[in-house]
Amino acid sequence: MAIKISDIPPEGLIEEIDLKLDLLDDLTESTAVTALLNIKTSRGGLIKITGRAKATPLLQCSRCLKSFSFPVDAELNLDLAPLMSLGTSSEHELVKGELDIEFYEGDEIEPAELVREQLLIALPMVTLHHPDCKGLCSLCGTDLNETECSCKKKLPESSGAFSVLKDLLKK
Repeated sequence: MAIKISDIPPEGLIEEIDLKLDLLDDLTESTAVTALLNIKTSRGGLIKITGRAKATPLLQCSRCLKSFSFPVDAELNLDLAPLMSLGTSSEHELVKGELDIEFYEGDEIEPAELVREQLLIALPMVTLHHPDCKGLCSLCGTDLNETECSCKKKLPESSGAFSVLKDLLKK
């Protein structure tokens, strides 16, 4: 679904995306993504992309490993510049004005990949199906959201991975 840069009219192009993507690199194109993009070009090959993208990927809770749907709504405001605008040297140190710009090569851009990137950025670093998730017991693996386990009650206070350190501090 690449867009030729030369095909973008001076007044801009409105692109509607409605497809399934492998958003989380799990080898399945299972996440439905919708986006409405406004793509405009300017001098020097610069491209401005604005719009909104929505998806509801299936995530896994970081504490209890349950799968859950998580709605994502990302606003896009991207500036793209041709890679050749950086110069021809093999190394180039980015300056402050270039840090917020994405670069493209060739005469086409792939808006679906840009939308995918922005949706991934909008996902939380730690995914929780509920903010009060208790997680799994570190000893027996019981889901503490569903039932209590007796592992903590069985263990003496001095057991654990760092119990040896407690004795070292006493000396």
